[in-house]
Amino acid sequence: MLKKEHSDIRRQQPLADWLRAGIEALLYSSVFISLCAFGLTVETYLLTGLKVSLPMAGFVFLATLFTYNTSSLQRMWRGWWAGKEDQPWSIRHQRELAVLALLSLAGAVMLFFLYELRINLWFVLALALISVGYTVPLASSRLKPFRSVPLLKVFLIALVWSAVTVLFPLIDAAVALDSSVMLIWLRRFLFILALALLFDIRDYTYDRRTRTLTFPGLLGENYTRLLSQGLLLLYLLLVLLTEEGAVLVSLVSAALVAGLIVWNATEEKPRIYYALLADGAMLVHFAFVYLAVS
Repeated sequence: MLKKEHSDIRRQQPLADWLRAGIEALLYSSVFISLCAFGLTVETYLLTGLKVSLPMAGFVFLATLFTYNTSSLQRMWRGWWAGKEDQPWSIRHQRELAVLALLSLAGAVMLFFLYELRINLWFVLALALISVGYTVPLASSRLKPFRSVPLLKVFLIALVWSAVTVLFPLIDAAVALDSSVMLIWLRRFLFILALALLFDIRDYTYDRRTRTLTFPGLLGENYTRLLSQGLLLLYLLLVLLTEEGAVLVSLVSAALVAGLIVWNATEEKPRIYYALLADGAMLVHFAFVYLAVS
């Protein structure tokens, strides 16, 4: 009997290892957060009653995947490699991530020109420069990336994400950027900003060590959580003023899920909490809207 139990444990162990490796690859390769961007882009079409453009959603997915893996390209360019087992997953697999970044960039460029996406190329490049410059110095190694500018990084994250997932698809669909559209953009901005503050909490020790002023450094962890909750309340207020029916219920539910994640966020939480739940709140947001309009 004991031999059978030990045999079952041995069979289950490779499965558990494979599952853990798969989750790590999904999260730390930035495929998961790129799926979140894909979902929010599709959600914009659903909220506005437009036909979903898969080429545009695919472009956003690939552009996000490229942006989040540019640090691996930077390390490859500088000829810096590390593969020790005690290194973070992204460092151990930086060769693969650098290749993934190049492939996703090529795919995004192909979709942009093949499907003649109707978004201003200069607008795309401006947001791309902000996104890449967030982690990689653009002009000189002496300059710091944008994330090092005091209190700026959360606003950059919210600005780029809301512009890409709201304005890109609507501009491509030739929708006038009137007040109703800008209210959708503002709602998305507030929602992303509330979640972005959680990553300031996660990185508090690192940011303090690099002397980067963030909201937890200015206000403390507890007040940063309250600020995040306050942004979600503003988001809810706009939703209550602009939506009704099943969509209203779905957006309120998504905000409540995000609020629960914010409430439980602390610096001591494992990184997977932020990679899976804080980012995953965006995917929940999309899923609730999808179910509401289906």
